[in-house]
Amino acid sequence: MRDSDRPLGVVYTPREVAAAMVELVLAPLVAGKSADEILALRVCDPAIGEGVFLVEVVRVLADAVVAAWRRAARTSEVHDEARVRDAGGGAGLGNDSFRDPHLIDGRDRDAHVGDVRTTEVRRNDAVRGVRSDDDLGREPSDSLVREARARVAAQCIVGVDIDARAVEAARAELGARGEALRVADATSLDFEAARAELGARGEALRVADATSLDWAAAFPDVFARGGFDVVVGNPPYIRQERLGSKQLMRGYASYHGVADLYVYFIELAHRVLRPRGRFCLIVPNKWLTVAYARALRGFLAEQASVEGVVDLSRVKLFADADAFPCIVWGTVGTDATKPIMAARPEAETPVEVALRETVTPHSRTAWATEPWHIEVASERGLLERMEKRWPRLAEVVTGKPARGVVTGCNRAFVIDRATRDALVAMEPKAHALIRPFVKGRDVRRWRMEAAGRWILLIDRGTQIDALPAVREHLSAFREVLEPKPPGWSQGAWKGRKPGVYAWHELQDPVGPLVKARGPRLLFQDIQTSPACALDETGELAPDTTVWMLPTADRVVLALLNSKLYGWYAKRRFPPALNGAVRPKLAYMRALPVAEPSAAARREIEGLVERRLTGDAVDDVINAAIFDLYEVSLNERRAIADDR
Repeated sequence: MRDSDRPLGVVYTPREVAAAMVELVLAPLVAGKSADEILALRVCDPAIGEGVFLVEVVRVLADAVVAAWRRAARTSEVHDEARVRDAGGGAGLGNDSFRDPHLIDGRDRDAHVGDVRTTEVRRNDAVRGVRSDDDLGREPSDSLVREARARVAAQCIVGVDIDARAVEAARAELGARGEALRVADATSLDFEAARAELGARGEALRVADATSLDWAAAFPDVFARGGFDVVVGNPPYIRQERLGSKQLMRGYASYHGVADLYVYFIELAHRVLRPRGRFCLIVPNKWLTVAYARALRGFLAEQASVEGVVDLSRVKLFADADAFPCIVWGTVGTDATKPIMAARPEAETPVEVALRETVTPHSRTAWATEPWHIEVASERGLLERMEKRWPRLAEVVTGKPARGVVTGCNRAFVIDRATRDALVAMEPKAHALIRPFVKGRDVRRWRMEAAGRWILLIDRGTQIDALPAVREHLSAFREVLEPKPPGWSQGAWKGRKPGVYAWHELQDPVGPLVKARGPRLLFQDIQTSPACALDETGELAPDTTVWMLPTADRVVLALLNSKLYGWYAKRRFPPALNGAVRPKLAYMRALPVAEPSAAARREIEGLVERRLTGDAVDDVINAAIFDLYEVSLNERRAIADDR
């Protein structure tokens, strides 16, 4: 399927990732089991995409079935030889003729032992499947593997997806020719007609909208035995406000007004699994820390089902998607006394290695509704000291941080020096509306870089009739500045989004921090490294890629430019591309800010003033911040080596 054809929110999983996940989740359920026990498993992918998970399920289960058949055949061999000896044929076992495995004393081996084989063994499908000696002690034949895969595909898998194109792709992958999978919208699915159309096989395997499907009605045989044995897959990533109806979602314990759709798939896995059923899902890592997943974290903590989490945000899994995934797995009704194993592997780590070597235990009692932070054992001490000992930034800087302005049309409101000078020359009163305009890329450590651009800061209710030159400038863009009328249905709208603003005003209201013209600190919305600048006059008007912190505290400025801050941010803030982080409001306000003594404050403030005038004292400032937080020598070395 072409990338451009993918439905909203669909990110297809690389096969090696799906293989590692399927092997992980199925391993405890197939180990040492008979073929009949393995073929009794029911595995569901609630969002099949191109079918890669189902293909891997068929492969893994079929391999396990073949191995079980071969074990049963070997066991039967041993029993057969013992029964031959007991029947008086033991003398022949030493003859050279027995070196031909098909002969005993020169006679047909099966004929000789046929009368002593048990009826039970003869009836055992698992043994019959590999009874010939040609299959014993060798690689399984292609026909044997095909038979096992056909049985697994017919009996064990369920795929669910609302997208017909995805189902067609999955059919092609599975070679099912549509017999094992079909597409339907659960809101209009006629189950009786579907049963008649598909027959017994169709009743066992059906595709529909996972979040609204009546699973018990769709798969009565599965739910008669308590539910699925396994749920595995890659749910779609769609913010709920982009979905149609929210009514169905309100029935989920994990409901939140702006939660992503994948949140409900995690809960859905628990709904459709039998007791002791297992799940393994790859989803965005946001749920570990964001506010909208607070209810989900509480649900998972109450269920005590999570066994492991691997945050793969550093690993480039999806070449064409800005995804920061994690894999979460567990068992419904797992041992609640055991810790959750978690890790955040480095970029070069293969997924199968990351899943196999997830060795850092995390306390279940610590992972409840609050953010689930994945930590390395060697770093846990410093993180805990920082967060338990020092107040949060929100307690030190009581004013709320804010982002900059939204124009809705930068080419109309953002002007260069020549345009600014011309407008002010014609209308000196326009000077009050024109401010230097900065973007995130202009933010530097300590001081802002001159950008050479300005903005017409025309807030709600601003009258421009007395400023004809400004009005004339904006009038040239009027068509693209007009707000979209309510109920517009006459084709594409050329102007801005709907809203209660005049055509000549900025799209969103100008915030109080922009208006205030007070000293503040500016930092980027996406940070590749620590970068915080002091705006002493408050004259700068930033765009929305810049955060404003209403303080000129030199200690806070030093902290936000320090190596310690950069190290902490990588472990607590949401990731962005290429190793960057996003210091979103909730995370930044939770930043631990050490309280300096009077002497320490004087020292740091003096160093910052020197740095603001150009002295290269960054290393001295970093050392002062380390001292302030009582960071040990070994911890400083680890932070220095952090990449």
